[in-house]
Amino acid sequence: MDILRNVRRYADEQGDRVVYHTDEENMTYAGLDLWSDLLAAYLIKEAPGAETPVVVYGHKHPLMLVCFLASVKAGRAYCPVDTSTPEERIRDIIGVTETTNVFCTEEACSVLPEDRTLFRKDLLRILASGGERAGTDTWVKPEDVFYIIFTSGSTGKPKGVEISCRSLYNYAGWAVSMLPDRNEGTAFRFLNQAPFSFDLSVMDLYLCLATGGTLFPMTREVQNSYSLLFKSLAGADPQVWVSTPSFADVCLADPGFCSALMPSLQVFLFCGERLTNRTAGKLLERFPGARVMNTYGPTESTVCMTETQITEKTVREESPLPVGRPRSGSRIHILQADGSEAPDGMPGEILITGDTLAEGYFHAPDLTEKAFVTIPEDGQQVRAYRTGDEGYLKDGMLYYNGRLDLQIKLHGYRIELGDIEDNFLHLPDVEQVCVVTKEREGIVQSIHAFAVMQGGIPADERKTARELRDQLKTYLPAYMIPKKIHFLGQIPVTGNGKADRRCLKEMLS
Repeated sequence: MDILRNVRRYADEQGDRVVYHTDEENMTYAGLDLWSDLLAAYLIKEAPGAETPVVVYGHKHPLMLVCFLASVKAGRAYCPVDTSTPEERIRDIIGVTETTNVFCTEEACSVLPEDRTLFRKDLLRILASGGERAGTDTWVKPEDVFYIIFTSGSTGKPKGVEISCRSLYNYAGWAVSMLPDRNEGTAFRFLNQAPFSFDLSVMDLYLCLATGGTLFPMTREVQNSYSLLFKSLAGADPQVWVSTPSFADVCLADPGFCSALMPSLQVFLFCGERLTNRTAGKLLERFPGARVMNTYGPTESTVCMTETQITEKTVREESPLPVGRPRSGSRIHILQADGSEAPDGMPGEILITGDTLAEGYFHAPDLTEKAFVTIPEDGQQVRAYRTGDEGYLKDGMLYYNGRLDLQIKLHGYRIELGDIEDNFLHLPDVEQVCVVTKEREGIVQSIHAFAVMQGGIPADERKTARELRDQLKTYLPAYMIPKKIHFLGQIPVTGNGKADRRCLKEMLS
């Protein structure tokens, strides 16, 4: 599945087809192909540095797609950074990538290096110049890194997952099988819920580009307003819905979220967190003509690598819901604590092999070596990714039990609790902190922090908690900031001296 060549073909054959629709403007396939060529030519001639990725900063502006494709057409990986990212984290990402180029689709961002950043006005000036178009000989090769997505890291710093061109194309070639059947020449309308810095967006973006579809992005402003959200959903009337289950739950809270709102909807594609029986059941009831597809896979396996259709029978008879069978080209191994393969139906750590694995973590060989190992498979040693997830296989179907470590999923975002704790300790007067989660039916509902302050428990706990949460915004994105901060004289510990997280969780009940 050569996505760049598919985009070129759609541009040549149906260039006026809209690839990206917003209320303010539309972008066509011809425009996307031409503009990304012009910007790629600029990169090659004026901004050499093939060894470093191009950081693309913005929030769902049409130019972000141009910047993504321009980077890979110039032979360089791109690294998407959403505008919701805290300034401290942006500095970390730019520092780790050592990038020589930043594309900014917004008006300004104070922490972006001015000597290396092309702001929107600069990008538009280059595109309007009508200069040379880049040739196909500079496009990323199969073994080259296509994109780098930074995820939460246990050390308090983000880590960049490197996905190669080959892995992305292998993923897309399989994932299109989850789409409805389509006649030649027809194009699907895809919903884009996740920001481009979240790997779930790879599913809707590249399945859209691979099939000549139209992407309808839902901005943060739209998602935070019921009136705007439902107006946008009705206007888009997507055939393919891609989101986390949490976003569907938000929509299901309104009885108007049903097939009358989106009569063309044919399939829900879910990834990023656990899909519950309750959510799946409501969707099947309200959208009787749509399929509900459940998938599983970490960022390190290129979005997802299993799939299964959830039916009314599945909802009635299975809990938790299955997350699917592996795609052709990938395998799942369930390893017990002693390193042996778990028998059918027995839980253990999920390890993934196959042709969609990440290259590793950018400029982090120690993390790469720890997470990517070799295991025996069919009489030979093969490369595998240790997910840190617990699950089990039953007759070839994978079931997900949750995390083995302190990494969690909240609203589809992967979060290391240790990342939050490390950044908490940047704050003045915080001596100790332990972060835990509150869950319901096995799903993380919220993050809570227990803190020990210099001088003991503060006199005004609510005021101090509010001040700490405000201070954390300097270091952490909003979705990682604890919902509540509780104050203790000391953190309870287990017999081996570690923080007693179970005891702390019991305090929340």
